[in-house]
Amino acid sequence: TARHPARVLQIPPPPAKGGPGAQVDLAMDTMLSPDTGLLDSTELGEEEDDFVNNDVPQLHRMWRNEKFAPELLHFNERIVDNISELCEVVGEDLEQERSEEQQDPNDPGHVLRCVDLERVKFVLRDYLRIRLWKISQYPQHYLEPENIKLLSDPERLFLRDYWNAKKEFFKSRALGALPPTKQSLDDKIDLMDMVRRPNLERYIYVRIQDDIGPLEVPNSTITQDSQSSRREDFVRGRTYLLRYSIIRPFLMDDEHKGAEETWPKVDLV
Repeated sequence: TARHPARVLQIPPPPAKGGPGAQVDLAMDTMLSPDTGLLDSTELGEEEDDFVNNDVPQLHRMWRNEKFAPELLHFNERIVDNISELCEVVGEDLEQERSEEQQDPNDPGHVLRCVDLERVKFVLRDYLRIRLWKISQYPQHYLEPENIKLLSDPERLFLRDYWNAKKEFFKSRALGALPPTKQSLDDKIDLMDMVRRPNLERYIYVRIQDDIGPLEVPNSTITQDSQSSRREDFVRGRTYLLRYSIIRPFLMDDEHKGAEETWPKVDLV
C-alpha cells in the first residue's frame, strides 16, 4: 500500500490485551460481543443460555453500517420487530419491578438493566432516524423502482407523503410561475441529472470480517504505461480506507451475504 497511499490506507490492528490502549479497545469491543444485550449469559447461568438474544449485537452492526454508508442498506424487518417487542416486554417488566414496594431503586442489577434497555432503544431509534434522514435527502432517487425495494412499508409511505408535500411547496413557490416545459423536477440532459443521488465514490473505513478475495482498486495516478486499476488483496481483520463503490457489492448484493443476511463480510467503521 505504500505505492498508492491515496487509494488504500491500512489501519494497524488493535493492541494486544494488556498493552497500551487495551482498556479502550475492550470497551469498544463490548458493543460487538455476541454476549451483550438485554440478557447476558454470564448472569443467567449455563442452564439459561438459550435466552440470550442475539439480535442485539446484530442490530448494533446494522446501525454502524447504516450510519457510515452513503446510501440506504437492506432493511431487516425481523430484527427491528424483534428488538421493538423485546424493548416493550423488558420495559414493562422493569416498570412492574419498580412499582413493587420491596424493589430497591438503587439495586445495581435493576439499574444496569434500565441502562441497558435505554442503550438498545437509542440504537434502534437512531438506526431508524438515519434511514429517514437519507430518504429525505434523496427522495426522487428512492422513488425509482430499483431503489424503493430497499425501504420498509412505513418508510415507503413516509417517502411518498414527504415528496408529495415537497412538490406542492415547489409548485406554489416557484414552479407555478414557470412555463410548463420548465416545471419538471427529474429532467436529465447528457450527464446533467436533476435527481439528487448518494455519492457512491465517497471514502469510508471498512473492516474486513471474512475472506473476500482480491478486488479491483483504482490507481491513484494513471500514466501512459500504467493501468487504470490493479488487484489488491485484503487481509481479514484489518481496516482499510476505500471508496464505498469498491466494497458496495458485499453490502448490497445477495450473492455476497452469508447465512445471516445481517452479517456481511465487511463492516463500516
